[in-house]
Amino acid sequence: MEYFLTEEQQMIKDLARKIAEEKILPKRAEYDENETFPHDIVKILADSDLFGVFVPEEYGGLGYGVFELCLVIEELSRICGGIALSYAGTALGTFPIVLFGNEEQKKKYLPPIAKGEKIAAFAVTEPEAGSDITTLNTT
Repeated sequence: MEYFLTEEQQMIKDLARKIAEEKILPKRAEYDENETFPHDIVKILADSDLFGVFVPEEYGGLGYGVFELCLVIEELSRICGGIALSYAGTALGTFPIVLFGNEEQKKKYLPPIAKGEKIAAFAVTEPEAGSDITTLNTT
């Protein structure tokens, strides 16, 4: 069985690749050497609507899913794993809101995340577990 991307998926993939090659590649070493966060790249990704790929349309996103998110991450990763991980991290913080947030939370947080105005995060830790969620004792 052969699998092909839809036209929309290919457009998302191509856009992410173009940004990675034209905007990230020339500056990736600079970010690492200076230990700086790529705020300018975040703006480019936001202006390109890539932060909204996985956010439902009713909250300002493009309404696609995890597969399309992975297409973007894959293309960014080809050029810079750190920037790809930062992009993926905002999805990790966003999906709990998409899946389990109440309507008030979704209306408050998802539109600015989709626009790239806010970057979501996901944090979990416990003194004896660190970030290993399999050893958390909190009930």
